[in-house]
Amino acid sequence: MAVLPDHLRPGLRVVFCGTAPGLVSAARGHYYAGPGNAFWSLLHEAGFMPVRLEPDADSSLPDLGIGLTDLVRGETPQVSRPQ
Repeated sequence: MAVLPDHLRPGLRVVFCGTAPGLVSAARGHYYAGPGNAFWSLLHEAGFMPVRLEPDADSSLPDLGIGLTDLVRGETPQVSRPQ
């Protein structure tokens, strides 16, 4: 079972806590790495960071005052949403 590391430290402005890493994110070793995942675009559009980053830059977020973690440590299949 793949486990993503927490990207946390004291003094962060905000911490995003996911439920569990998806299969693609776990396989790639980075948060919100699945194709079509809007997290990185939305984080930039909401003004949390000056430029849009890619999932492989997730470990740099604490330098921007942003933390990442998950409630469940292991990967989980994507849950389908009702249409």
